[in-house]
Amino acid sequence: MRYIFWFLTIYFLYRLVFNFIIPVWRVSRQMKGQVRDFQEKMNSHNQSGAQPQPTPEHKSTPGAGSKGDYIDFEEVK
Repeated sequence: MRYIFWFLTIYFLYRLVFNFIIPVWRVSRQMKGQVRDFQEKMNSHNQSGAQPQPTPEHKSTPGAGSKGDYIDFEEVK
């Protein structure tokens, strides 16, 4: 009876390690590598002189009010 207990204990530990712990460790290592590669790409892209283009300013029409005013409207049926 004692040998069966130890056999089952070792068997379940083996399954836990090789079916759960090692795959989780591999995936986390792979994800860290992908994040590192992405950060390196972004850093090299930012250092290459690429600057965001300035957004054009919208000129308001006379009588339209200042920018950000709420304009009420009526729904037409």
